[in-house]
Amino acid sequence: SAQEQSTFIQRVDEHKTTGMNAVYVQIRSQCDAMYPSSIEPWSADLTGTQGTAPNPYYDPLEFMITETRKRGMEFHAWLNPYRALANATTGNLAALHSTHVINQHPDWIMSAGSQRILNPGNPQVWSYVIGVVMDVVRRYDIDGIHFDDYFYPYPSAGTYNDDNEYNLYGRGIATK
Repeated sequence: SAQEQSTFIQRVDEHKTTGMNAVYVQIRSQCDAMYPSSIEPWSADLTGTQGTAPNPYYDPLEFMITETRKRGMEFHAWLNPYRALANATTGNLAALHSTHVINQHPDWIMSAGSQRILNPGNPQVWSYVIGVVMDVVRRYDIDGIHFDDYFYPYPSAGTYNDDNEYNLYGRGIATK
């Protein structure tokens, strides 16, 4: 925890010194949270183990916002809305916390190559992603939400089997 905090302070000081007035920080990379969440497990990017809180405990998002505000800068939260797992190896799948969306809602997941993403054509996924965003917006003093772009994989990685959702919810869009 102390090292994470020290590193963030160093980075935000550097940014302030170079004239930046805002930071964009990733707080959700793979349907996990870099803050306490009742919706998604703690990110392994923080502690090395998904579902494990920082020790000693602190709220990384609140800490980063506070440190950013001390420097008169804006804080923008960056989220990957649909990526569930970037590299679905046997080991990575086994390491997912029991509350991870891949384990809780496997029917929401699309696969192409080693990527696993939430199906953006599924209305339940829309509600889920909106719920995650609104949880952050309601609990934290952020200046913006930014989604990482997400697109269909290159043909060499395979294709997603989302024909059913496209046919049901395509909203008049002529082709995928």
